[in-house]
Amino acid sequence: MASPKVHKSEDGLEKGAESAMTKRWLVPIAMIGLAVTTACSSNSEEMIPIAQETKQVVVEAVKTEQLQQVSELSATLQPWEEALVSFEVSGRIVELDRSEGDNVKAGDLLARVNDTDYELQVASTHAAVQQSAATLSKVQNGAREQEIAQAKLLVDKANIAQQQAQEDFQRIEKLYQENAISKSDFESMQNRLQLAQKDLENAQHAYSLITQGARTEDKTLSQATYQQAVISQEAASTTLAKTQLHSSINGTILSKLSSAGNLVSAGTPVYHIGNIDQLKVVLPVPDREISAWKVGETVAIELYGEKRDGKVVNIYPTTNKSTGTIGVEVQIENPKHDWYAGQVVKATKSIEGQEGIFVPVEAVISRGKGDAHVFVDKDGKAVKTQVEIGRMIQNKLEIRSGLTAGEQVIVKGVDRLFDGDAIEVMGGTNP
Repeated sequence: MASPKVHKSEDGLEKGAESAMTKRWLVPIAMIGLAVTTACSSNSEEMIPIAQETKQVVVEAVKTEQLQQVSELSATLQPWEEALVSFEVSGRIVELDRSEGDNVKAGDLLARVNDTDYELQVASTHAAVQQSAATLSKVQNGAREQEIAQAKLLVDKANIAQQQAQEDFQRIEKLYQENAISKSDFESMQNRLQLAQKDLENAQHAYSLITQGARTEDKTLSQATYQQAVISQEAASTTLAKTQLHSSINGTILSKLSSAGNLVSAGTPVYHIGNIDQLKVVLPVPDREISAWKVGETVAIELYGEKRDGKVVNIYPTTNKSTGTIGVEVQIENPKHDWYAGQVVKATKSIEGQEGIFVPVEAVISRGKGDAHVFVDKDGKAVKTQVEIGRMIQNKLEIRSGLTAGEQVIVKGVDRLFDGDAIEVMGGTNP
């Protein structure tokens, strides 16, 4: 290609400069035109309406129904009956032959403590009974004839001595008045007379006691002393019997808590015995469900896949304040002893619920307490509807308010919806 010729004249220089200026202004003008064209195009797009997306959903007809609630509760197995067996007296254990796993019956001898001291106590109280019995017999029967006769002789002897002293005193007194004897001899005789009179009074009193018998209060005292001795003997015998330890229930020895040779005090447990032919479990039933439980009904009990029937035998009368549950005692037969106390079992019971409106859990959107809603199909649009939810049974939520039977609630595709969205029903149920 031939190169353009350059005119170096003054006129040529001016024309070249003018051509360059023209090119410099054409670029901004072109850009302004492009911007105007773009702006016009943008305004044209805003004015064209965009078609709203129709969202596909699945609906379900709202209806009232009565769902069956399955209550599953766990608790620990316990012996049907159990007891901590202990001595009622202290002592050193000299016999302790039973071991864990041994079956025992009520009344069987289990252990014994040294009973030497207790046997001595029994012997001592027996002697006291014999002594008090002899005293009581003597008081009640009175004196023998020989004793009465001897007492009478003593009275006669004292009477004769008193009479003789009286006569001697009269004779001495006369001589003293005549100054025939000294005052000392007179006083000596006077004392002798007084002693004779005193001896006579004592003999007469002793004779009276023997012939009239003991006083009523003496008899009462002797009777009371005898009865007290008998009671002491019975108490000592009872204590001696307590040196032997007997089983209080039928059952199996679950644990041995002491050894022969140990010194134990009263009340110290020696054996733990339990009846494991039957076991029991106390189920923590929520108080709102307790009305569905009845004494005598059957409950399914499961342990490691094995199921047995349990029988409700007792419903506790009070609520546990810390858990809000009420204990329900269930009895389980265990003839082979192949279920063990301490194992955790699961109890299952079907409970008929109250009639109400229930929807699938996935149909409800909840943002906290008191803020829950669903979407209802109304004329092809998703309408946001506030609801109040209640219990959850079988993966369904109870709707206490906000829905009525016959409405079409959206159960699938809810997470993509906004209030007023156009929807297309792809499946569901009719009312």
